Amino acid sequence: MSKNILLTRELYSQANEKGISFSQLLEQMDPTNEGSKLTAYERQLKEHQIVTQSIPEKGFVASKVEAFYRTDESKVLFPEFIAGGLRESLVASSILPYLIATTTPIDGNSYRSIYCDDSDANKKASKRVRVTEAADLPKSRLRTRENSTKIYKYGRAIEASYEVIRRMRIDLLGTHVRRIGEQAAQDEVDEVLTIIKDGDGNANTAATMLKSKTDLDPSATAGTLSKEAWLRFLLRFYPYQCNTVVASEDGLLQVLEILYPNDATQMMDFLLKGMAITANVELPQQLWTNVTLLYNPNVAKIDGKVALYGMDRRYAIEKIMETGSDIQEADKFITNQTQILTISENAGFAKMFNEANKILQVD
Repeated sequence: MSKNILLTRELYSQANEKGISFSQLLEQMDPTNEGSKLTAYERQLKEHQIVTQSIPEKGFVASKVEAFYRTDESKVLFPEFIAGGLRESLVASSILPYLIATTTPIDGNSYRSIYCDDSDANKKASKRVRVTEAADLPKSRLRTRENSTKIYKYGRAIEASYEVIRRMRIDLLGTHVRRIGEQAAQDEVDEVLTIIKDGDGNANTAATMLKSKTDLDPSATAGTLSKEAWLRFLLRFYPYQCNTVVASEDGLLQVLEILYPNDATQMMDFLLKGMAITANVELPQQLWTNVTLLYNPNVAKIDGKVALYGMDRRYAIEKIMETGSDIQEADKFITNQTQILTISENAGFAKMFNEANKILQVD
């Protein structure tokens, strides 16, 4: 049973002020009991007799979108239906969550990311001078970037008459929202890859570019990733770890051939795992850690050569998200009865530690 909550559009303003979603605000107002199968938002849907999903085998048919328009209170639930579907689809089948170190919500459309300036500390540390008892420790300073992070709108606009949208089944509209969210996530991934390569406009214009044959393994066959070049590429991240690699079809196949060879070079893996000798080889520094391989068809070649985007996702990319941006347009659709239903998220991306990103070019 849901708690008696007066649903008004002011609740969205309250949620924005707190930097949380409408669903989170409802949870604060009506906490879900342990063992309950419905969230606070879902209980409100049930209270207003709005069925969002058809279950044919049980005889349940989803309501039409016009069910949201029965009362002024039920209308308030519609923007969160759109926003919730968008949020879920942005992460459900996308590689985006594997590329983001942290997400920062903001209540405006301008943000300057914060970075750690430890150049002085590293300079002193490189001299290997011990700090005496009365001396100051080398300082790492937190500073704001010179240029603001660019915020873009990711999503699509559905053009249809107000009446057509209202007469759709809710789960059919949900399918369109999910597909739009998946495309928005792909667009955001493309932006992340661009920032890894070209920077975010704050003196971090490019990740370290390494060439497999020229820089890592002169004996390698041209245009082919060798085992040595791959391992040296991972080592170049130290003290970071390359735990994520994004590649196109050609790049992904080359990495898989390295990881799963069918010739004598497989003996190296056996030795490292202690399978062919009596003593194990241990690497406590995790110089070669588990790598998450991600496929993206939009990873473009660089100078005509296959490129692999490597990153330590713990320190690489910060996502900046404007709170409430995903519900504002849906609310306008209800209020103004327009013919355009906009489904979007306002977001931007910034580099955190430039050294946590490197690109391997298979030359």
